[in-house]
Amino acid sequence: MASAAMMPNIEYSLAERAVRSEGLLSASALPDVLARPSVIAATIEPVPPRLQKVTLRKRGSEIFVVVQASGQLPGPFLKSLETIAALLTLAPNWNSYSAKPIDPRNAVCAIRLVWDLLQPGIAPPLVVPRVRGGIQLEWHTENGDIEIYIDSPDQITFFAEHTESGESTEGPLAGHQEVLKAWVQRISGK
Repeated sequence: MASAAMMPNIEYSLAERAVRSEGLLSASALPDVLARPSVIAATIEPVPPRLQKVTLRKRGSEIFVVVQASGQLPGPFLKSLETIAALLTLAPNWNSYSAKPIDPRNAVCAIRLVWDLLQPGIAPPLVVPRVRGGIQLEWHTENGDIEIYIDSPDQITFFAEHTESGESTEGPLAGHQEVLKAWVQRISGK
């Protein structure tokens, strides 16, 4: 089982964070909070969201994704985070054809990339496991398609195509992050 948790970057106990967050966490969310597959969003400062840290933790057979961020976390990001956390539970041979489990480093890269690409009004990407331990992020809209292939933290590539014009681009992400952001906005109609 995998869980995802968002916590502010303040060193308080979970109970103190709940009190300080002014009711964002209910009392029923406090017991055994990390043992359930859920996302906890506790924010204190009303500032633009900023991703501060992504950590993966393992307890027995359970894997937890802990994201520290400031500001209100967007719903599409939380949806993608839950899907990426779930992919970390895939066992070796998950497709019956010798597929590898998802490399945790690729999961962290995917989380950071989704955070960077999602803007208000943009739907979350589809999150798909790759057979060699990577993660694929996909957007398919009536305006076009984007696929991002995360095979390792150093090997991230993308393909983007606009439906109406037929224009397309592909290549490594390194050095082309702004190009990819523009494509995500373009096919999202933003």
